Amino acid sequence: MRRPTDSRRDRGRRHACGGWRAAGLAALALCAPGARGATPEELADVATQADYAFFTEDRRAVSRLVANLGAFRESSDPLELYSYALAEFRRLQLAARNHDETEAESSGSACLAALDKRAATTPGDAEGLALEAACAGYLAELGGLRRLTAGRKRDASLAAARALAPANPRVLLTRALTAWFGRGTSAAARAETRAALIRAASAFDAIAAAAPGEPTWGGAEAWLFVGRALEQDADLVGARSAYERALLIAPDFAVARRRLGSLSSRR
Repeated sequence: MRRPTDSRRDRGRRHACGGWRAAGLAALALCAPGARGATPEELADVATQADYAFFTEDRRAVSRLVANLGAFRESSDPLELYSYALAEFRRLQLAARNHDETEAESSGSACLAALDKRAATTPGDAEGLALEAACAGYLAELGGLRRLTAGRKRDASLAAARALAPANPRVLLTRALTAWFGRGTSAAARAETRAALIRAASAFDAIAAAAPGEPTWGGAEAWLFVGRALEQDADLVGARSAYERALLIAPDFAVARRRLGSLSSRR
């Protein structure tokens, strides 16, 4: 995924509500609670920025984005709440990767709060439940008292999501990652987890392109973890192919690029 460029529309709508360029359009939903709802294109732009910050490991950028989405946090619109939760999820992932438990817990709690609020107006939503399970899953991996409460939240949300949409790729991915982080060490357990990751990655490949504003996250991560599973099993050719597929989806995915480079050095 390449860095989003500023279109004329984007340059006109970003302003001083945070890190966005001042343009004086204070009525836009991204910065003014109670203003008109965000358009699908604006929601897609938020997701693109959140994903790009995650793939490039830019913690400052994702923190600025979260700060700019204060109106989304206070919104009653389910799509805006989802966009805010996604930004917090990306911030949570980067914080966890950097072992910043304080920021990870803050982002995870904010992600779950936004999705709980969304669920009050959009019950039975598999996408919201899948993201909720993913946020709770990362919180559970922080350990301590969070492991029990967040783990229960993860399992309940994932079970509900699977009942609603068992073939949804983000539901499959979240289930597979739950198995990955909690997997056993036996060959059978590794094989089962690897198969679950491959099913999730293949499900992303099979879906049509999302319309603006619809969830798009997960495909690159799915192939990254397929590569990691194959690498653990000493299938370096398969792992290379998986990392390359992750980079086809997100060319700026730093983790996938590093792992691909490490395979090259093992020749």
